[in-house]
Amino acid sequence: MCKKRLAAALLALLMFVVGACGGGDGNSSSLGDSSSSTDSYRDEESSRPEESAEVSQEESREESCVAEETPSTEQTGNLNPLTGLADLSDEAVGKRPVAIVINNIKDSLPQYGIAGADIMFEMVAEAGITRLLAIWGDYTQIPNVCSVRSSRPYFVDLAAGFDALYVHVGGSQAGLDRIEELGLDNFDGRYTDPDIFDRDPQRLDVYAYEHTMYVKGANIPAQMEAYGMRTELGEAYQGPAFVWNSPDHPVSNTEEACEKITLHFSKEYYSTFTYNAADRLYYKEHSGEPHMVQDTGTQLAFTNVLVLESEITSIDGYRMSIGTGGGTGYYISNGVLQEIRWYKDSPYDRIRITDEDENEIALNAGKTYIGVVEYDAETFG
Repeated sequence: MCKKRLAAALLALLMFVVGACGGGDGNSSSLGDSSSSTDSYRDEESSRPEESAEVSQEESREESCVAEETPSTEQTGNLNPLTGLADLSDEAVGKRPVAIVINNIKDSLPQYGIAGADIMFEMVAEAGITRLLAIWGDYTQIPNVCSVRSSRPYFVDLAAGFDALYVHVGGSQAGLDRIEELGLDNFDGRYTDPDIFDRDPQRLDVYAYEHTMYVKGANIPAQMEAYGMRTELGEAYQGPAFVWNSPDHPVSNTEEACEKITLHFSKEYYSTFTYNAADRLYYKEHSGEPHMVQDTGTQLAFTNVLVLESEITSIDGYRMSIGTGGGTGYYISNGVLQEIRWYKDSPYDRIRITDEDENEIALNAGKTYIGVVEYDAETFG
């Protein structure tokens, strides 16, 4: 990677060297309004605000050199609004995503069917135990997913912000009331429609009953039609979920290296991410052990890790209240960390990520993990 902040005495030599790297075409990781060939990617040709002629030219050329290090692969196919990648099936274009509440208690591991989720939230559900909300942008590519668990109001708010179908098995009273309040389309496993839900017979012999429910992902599109649910995305959700950098040009927004980070949800539940520079992914551990997926035999891995800090309080010493309206946090990707602010003005709004000056940040294209922690949580321990 071309290094910044070289001594002024070497500036002339640096200009000559980086000029040979990519010709200084003006590519930059500066933050501003998003645009692309399909209004989905950060405009590679857009100019950045003037700082000084020398610094602007030097940084632009340096970032062009970084981009040269990533092999160019032509983006063909349909853009997945949840990843910025062209991997959406024709049948899923313009269709609603699906959000599934996933069991994450240690006694229920390993899960299966979750490796293909595009966005994965992790939050405390009760007694310090976390739960996942896994979201797929392509509702035709969801396998059987196990084990599905109960709703919480903050999961409902997050699903609504993507205009997603919400899949769960019962819930806290507040979690069920929130579904009704927002009018969110949902499949509830309490009613055990055999075309949608079932108990895994192999798990019934080994796991507690509440850890055995799975959803038949391949049946979801047909069952949405059968139940008269809207399958088309609402008009406000037609664009990308986040601003995306081009897949060919992953960006490092800062120089603050971050090769490993741990999110502490409680004493017993914490998630660690370790960076692999070879594939630019962060590999997830569940409370000190690799977070493996049963059906694929793979470890969960993500291009982006978002740490969202929020107000988290206990309702009854067991269940939690978690704010979803915004706060501070961190964006970790491509081996570096950036301090951020996040906003979600209403349950129906998407999450917006900005830098500390409130300029919207473009994320690197790929899968994203989002962990919601307390403001005073030990994040880097």
